[in-house]
Amino acid sequence: MSDTPPIAAPPQFPAGTADQTSLRALAIVSYVLFLLACFNGFTAIIGVLIAYVKRRDAAGTVWHSHFANVILVFWVTVGGALLGVLSWPVAFGALFARHFFWLWPTAVFPLFFGFLIIPLLALWYLYRIIRGLIRAGEDRSY
Repeated sequence: MSDTPPIAAPPQFPAGTADQTSLRALAIVSYVLFLLACFNGFTAIIGVLIAYVKRRDAAGTVWHSHFANVILVFWVTVGGALLGVLSWPVAFGALFARHFFWLWPTAVFPLFFGFLIIPLLALWYLYRIIRGLIRAGEDRSY
């Protein structure tokens, strides 16, 4: 037999309590900040900070999945954008190096990444944020 005590379940808040209402509002604010980041690029940082701060408070509620979604979307988008930005100099350097014409095949993958993967990443970003916003409005977990 095991001598370890059972792990206590996270607190469950009844629907409609002040905690649930504030978590819902903060989840919706995070999603709206992510949508605004499509235009200014910086409000997503505020949205992910809210998600990191409130994720522990939301443990055991439907809002925990929303905060986890916001954090996931932020880091995948940052990583994809960095790869895209860093691949372009390599691609154009290989394309325009006339003395090293044998390097042109190395330019195909970064250009492929930039022209195909980055737009797909943008669609994924919008899908996850809009879906999360809709589900938060319906009081459902992501």
